[in-house]
Formats: sequence, structure tokens, C-alpha cells
Amino acid sequence: MKWLNRVNQAWQKARELPYLGRGSFAVAITLLIISMLMGWHRTHPDDAVGVALQQAQVAQVDVPQGILVLSSVLPYLNLWVRLGVPVLLIVIWRRWGDLRRLMFPVSVAAVSMALWSIASDLVDYIAHLHMTEIGEPPAPTAFVFKLVFIALVFLSVPFALQYYRRIGILERYTLRTFLHPLVFCFVSFFTLWIIMDLLDNLKDFQESNSGVVRVITFYLGMIPFVYTQILPVALLLAVLYSLTRMSKANELVSMLGTGQSLFRVLRPIFVCSVYACMLNMAASYYWAPRAENHRDFVVRGMSVHAADSIMAFGIMYHNPLTRRTWYVATFPFSLRSGHERMHGVQIREEDAQGRPSRTIIAPDAGWSPRTGWRFYNGKDQGKEMIYQDGILASTRPFPVGADGQSVLKVSGIEETPWSLVSYALRPDFMSVPELVSYLRAHPKAADDKLAPFRTHFWQRFALPWQALALVLVAAPLGVTYSRRGSVGGIAGSVFIFFIYMFMNNLCLNLGKGGHLPTWLTVWLPHLLFGTLGFALFHYRSQNRDLPSFKFRLSKLKPRIARPRNRSAHLPDASGT
Repeated sequence: MKWLNRVNQAWQKARELPYLGRGSFAVAITLLIISMLMGWHRTHPDDAVGVALQQAQVAQVDVPQGILVLSSVLPYLNLWVRLGVPVLLIVIWRRWGDLRRLMFPVSVAAVSMALWSIASDLVDYIAHLHMTEIGEPPAPTAFVFKLVFIALVFLSVPFALQYYRRIGILERYTLRTFLHPLVFCFVSFFTLWIIMDLLDNLKDFQESNSGVVRVITFYLGMIPFVYTQILPVALLLAVLYSLTRMSKANELVSMLGTGQSLFRVLRPIFVCSVYACMLNMAASYYWAPRAENHRDFVVRGMSVHAADSIMAFGIMYHNPLTRRTWYVATFPFSLRSGHERMHGVQIREEDAQGRPSRTIIAPDAGWSPRTGWRFYNGKDQGKEMIYQDGILASTRPFPVGADGQSVLKVSGIEETPWSLVSYALRPDFMSVPELVSYLRAHPKAADDKLAPFRTHFWQRFALPWQALALVLVAAPLGVTYSRRGSVGGIAGSVFIFFIYMFMNNLCLNLGKGGHLPTWLTVWLPHLLFGTLGFALFHYRSQNRDLPSFKFRLSKLKPRIARPRNRSAHLPDASGT
């Protein structure tokens, strides 16, 4: 054990070295300044900026001014983030337990991450300002809200740390008592989810020769989705466990004896729940549905041994305005600069009488917002068939270009890849910008077709607050002042949880079916159970018993049973 003691002593000495944190921060600043003087952005451009500049050069169009500005800023943000991560870890390691000294480095890290994330998203948005890589119409307002949520997530960290600094000793104790089971529930449920999902997809990972790094990256990308799924039950169990434990130890009674109200005692739990729901809303806005959708695409691509993840397959789309019918065998997740293409594409055009006028069969097809559609011959299977009065007149191969590749360029086709794949998408796993783009791309669709998309649009804002409504119901049920057991409150909370889930799914299906207004269906369960939670909390804060419901099967009053032989029980003359 001597070597272990030596390692521990060396660890403590390294932690107590003077000016280690400030020195590492000064070194990072110095390296950043030197990189600016040497023109780091010219020798190490950002990958996203390079793709945007290459697309503009190929299309022979002017580069947007925003891309030029970000091309000079984003490389330094990338360098600062790479240098700042180890510096931040060193500072946290040395200043752990001293909240006052942690405020400055955490604030700098939060601002840096927010700027880096916003700049990275701006590059892709400006590059596809008029139309995205698959023809999806942009949604500027939805994108602005996305940037607001990014800033909110990162900048809320120093505010949460500052709140923990300002609260008193009792509130800190209540918050720590609540956070311990909450973190345990998150880690347990997330681990269980990964194990169950890995058992289902392990064979696909092995057959696609996926390495450990890819598997780890795959599941790290699933964190936002898993967070939104396990947050309600994790908050419910954490509230019940912490309040039941504090009630049994008479800690709540002692805190109330100091003159504080029940709301003041439970305020840290409510604040933490609101913060968790705010993060849930940020995740549900874009990252959680996109993570689940991308997971489905990746698994689908691995199942058929595709090089890229598959967004949809077997797409059949008919445009009655242009009288054009499309069939696409496989639709990859991303189409950028022709490097990734759709496979198994067939187009059938008809004249005004419904007779075929042209048919295009291509093994591969690509599209860009500037060059339009390009059909590639592939394995000499591509051809263009021309009809006259519904009869096949000629069959032409694709023309050979200067590079020796057979490519058919067709202009004047209004359909985009987004037009083809949008009808195959499910609104359950679409983010808010994607839902807005879908509603803008299909304004004249039938109401029953748009109802599911409108319902899920409102659900992205309402569903994150489902956990807060459960906390409002579970908190008064978990608080007990008497010696009676808390099993009744826990059982009631679990029962209310399942009722809540059932009602939430019922209202969601009513909205998707168009039976109720879409905005009302997603908020109705929250309003009902939130009102129930406020009522129960009012009873508990007034030290009154919670209302109970008793059902009587009969209105007859109970009577005292009389003996059959009444004379046998009467006293005789002697008094016996």
C-alpha cells in the first residue's frame, strides 16, 4: 500500500501547486493570440465553412458575406474550445468545493461554448439560406428560437451555480437530498436503456463492422432523446424518495418549526424541477427528435449494409400538378454536393390525357438547389424513354460528359428531394424547424393530413412540462406529518402517473385525428393535473388531511343485530 500512499500524496501536491490554473489559462490565451497573429484561419479552416465555400465555387455564385465573416472567426473558436476543455478540467479539479472561485471559469466556459455552437449552426444556415441540401424550405423564426435555446442551455449553468451559492444551509440540504436520488435515477435508467437497445442492435453493429468509437458516439448522440423520455419518472421517484425520507426522519417538521412555510421548504425541489423541464424543452425543440430519427436511419442503414444511414426507402410520390410519379428505392440521410445520392430512382411523366410521355430510369440521382437534378448511369442501367401518343418512340442512353461519366441533366423539375421524402416522414420524430418546414411546404394539404404535424408542433412545447405537473402532484403526497406510513402517498402518486400517461396519449391521438384543437389537446392534461397538484399542495400546506373519496353501494344505515330468541336473554324474576 506504500505506492498507493505515494500516488495520493503526489496527487495532493499537484493539486496544491500555486498558479497552476491561472498559468494554464494564461498559456491558452497566449496560444490563441499567437494563432491570430500567424493567420490560423487560413491554414486551418473550419470544415463546414470549407464545404460552403466549395459549394458556392462549384455553383459559380457569390459567397454570402456571413460565410466570409464566420470563416475568419470560427477557426479561432474551434481552437479556443480545444484549448479550454483541459484548462476547465484543471480549474474544476483544483477549485472543487469553492463555489466562489468556480464562478469565473464556469462563466467563461459557458459563454465560449454558446458562441461556438451558435457560430457553427450559423454556417450551415447561411450556406443554405434559400434552400437546404434536400430542398427543405428554411424557417428563419424557428432557427432563431433554436439559437436562443442553445444560448439558454449553456448560459444557465453559471446561473444555476450562482443560485446554489446564494441559498441557505437548509435549502442546500433539501436540494442535495433531492439531487442524489435524481442523479441515481438518471444514471440507472440511461444505463438500462443502453443495455436494452444494445441487445437489439448488437448484431447490426457487428455485421457492419462498427468500431467501439462509433458505438460510443452513437449512444452519446442519443442522450437528448433518452433525457426527455426518463425525466418524468426520474423526477417523480426522486421527489417521492427524498420527501418520504425527510418525513420519516421528522426533518420536514423541524424545518416547518423554524417558521418557514411548506413552499419555502420545498422551493429548492421546485426550482430544480423547473430547471430540468427547461432543459427538457430545449432538447425537445430540436435535438431529441432528431437524435431518435437519426438513430432509426442509422440502424436501418446497417440492416441493409448501406454505406450511409437511410432516411427512407420505397418512396412512392405522385404530384398531380406536374403529372409526375416518382419512385425511390433508398433515400440517404444527407445529400451534399453530389457525394451522396438517392438509389433506384424512376420517374414517369404523363400528358394531359394521362398517357405516358417520358420515363427516366436511373440507378443513382443527385440534386442541389443550384444545379437541379442529375441522373447517373451507374452500371449502364440508366435510360430515358420518350413516348408519342402513349407509345414508346425511342430509348436514349444518358449523355457522356467531359469526365467520361454518363449523366443526364434535367431542368424544369419542380420536385425536390424534400418533396419526395416529406410524405414518408413521421411527425413523432421531427424537430420544430422540420415541422415548420413541412407545414410551409404543404400549405394546401388536407386538414386531416396536417393535423398530426400541427399537434406534434405544439407538443414540442407542452410535453417538457409534463414532469413539472407530476412534481406538483407528487410533492404533497410525499409529505407526511403524522406517524402513518407513506405507502398510500407513493401508491397514489404512481397511480396518478399512469393515469396521466394514459390521458396524455389519449389527448395526443385526439389532436392527431383532428377531433379537438391541436393546441388544446397537448396542454389539457398539464392544466388538469397541474390544478390537481396546486389543490393538493394547498391542503398539505394548511396541515389538513388530503380529501378522500368513499363510495357507498347502499344508502341503508347499519343496524344492530338482534338475537333470534329474545326471551332467552331477558332477566327472570330473581334478577338472573
